[in-house]
Parts: sequence; C-alpha cells; structure tokens
Amino acid sequence: MPKLFVICGHGAGDSGSCGHGYNEADRVRALGRKIKAYGGNSVMLGDMNRNYYKDKGISNLQIPKDYQILELHMDWGSSQKAKGAHIIIKSGFNPDRYDIALSNYLGDVFPGRSNKIVSRSDLGNANRAAKKGYSYRLAECGFISNTNDISTFNGRMDEIAKGILECFGIGSVSKPSAPSTPKQPENNNTTKVSDTEMPTIRKGSKGKAVKIWQIIIGAKPDGDFGSDTYAKTKTFQKNHGLSVDG
Repeated sequence: MPKLFVICGHGAGDSGSCGHGYNEADRVRALGRKIKAYGGNSVMLGDMNRNYYKDKGISNLQIPKDYQILELHMDWGSSQKAKGAHIIIKSGFNPDRYDIALSNYLGDVFPGRSNKIVSRSDLGNANRAAKKGYSYRLAECGFISNTNDISTFNGRMDEIAKGILECFGIGSVSKPSAPSTPKQPENNNTTKVSDTEMPTIRKGSKGKAVKIWQIIIGAKPDGDFGSDTYAKTKTFQKNHGLSVDG
C-alpha cells in the first residue's frame, strides 16, 4: 500500500489566506488531522507547528522515497467568481496517476477551475522535493474567500479526507482513532492493488482497482467497470496518445 506524507501549509505564525472568519493555516491543519486519522499508519503527518516553506523543511526531510508528499493549501481571490480546486506540480514533470486522481476528485468537490493541474517552476517546496527525489504535489482545496468553497470544505471535511486517501489507493480505517488495519474486500470480485502498479482492468471488472481508475478519469467511483467508465477510458486514452481500446 502507498504511504502518504502530509504537509499542512503556512503555520508558525503565518495564517495564510483569510476569509469568512477562517484562516488557511487552521483549516488545512483540520483537514490534515482528518487524513491522518482515517489513513492510520499509511499516513505520516508533518509537524504542524512549523512552516515547511519558510524553514525549507523539505530540504532536511528524511523519509523513504516511496512516500508520496501532499501539501495542503486553500486559495484566495478578490471576487466570489474565484473558486475551485487545482493541483500544482513542478514544471517539467508529467502528472502521475495520483496527481490526475486528485485533480479530478478535488475538481469535482470544488468546481470552477478550467486547469485542474498547473505546472510551476517557482514553487519552493516543489523544487526542494524534486532535488531530494521525492514525489510531491500541492493541493489548493478551493478558495477560502468563496462562500461555497469554504462551506464545502468545512461541511464535507471527513468525506474530502477519505476521498484524498482513495486517490492514493489508501483505504480509511473503520475508526479514526484505531490503528490502521487492512481493508476487507468489498466482495469476491474485488481485485487487490499492488504497491507498485495497477492490475489489468477492463469492461466488466469490479473492485478497488476499478474505483481508483474511475477517480483518475472522472467517472462515478462505484467500482463497476461499465459503459460510462468504458467511454471515459477511451476518451482518456485518446487525450493521452494511447491506443484507444477501452
């Protein structure tokens, strides 16, 4: 099972963006705690008393290279028209399956951005992570300045935490306070997902692997590879220069 290292943006006296009576540092720390609670031993939560950007914490980070790094933020805009979530990765890097899954999932929860994955060359932590050889992405989880986005963030936080974990192939533990335990198969057709690759799935397949693929392509994540998933798979293949066989 993949491992996730979560960084909560700002902090250490830096509140980040503010809006509607909330501040960014506090909100993303609340979400970070939820992700850790539901992810159990599959999630390592970065020190929330520090600011990983200002103190260049990633440069001194010592975690296994198979960990995926996710940094949580919220956006801010001067107008209510500014809304929606997106994922930021280092310029020159291609988005991986986790980036695509996150962008589709968070883009559905917080709609409004035309570009769900953005590449930047000036993002300090993205550059530091690349230099260290870590897989990194920054998630802007909606706009704290937008009424609907902050309401969704606060009201659906448990769901969002679980959805983020699903994007990394991590199942939530039954009780947030309990130790992480293997997720039981949903039915006899559930396919086990290995730590390093997705199994072959096709029309008619069922289970967790299908659900992860549906999140990646923006299909309904019901774990059943039906006609809609088949059509969206062909569209994905066409858009990414792959053989369009569904």
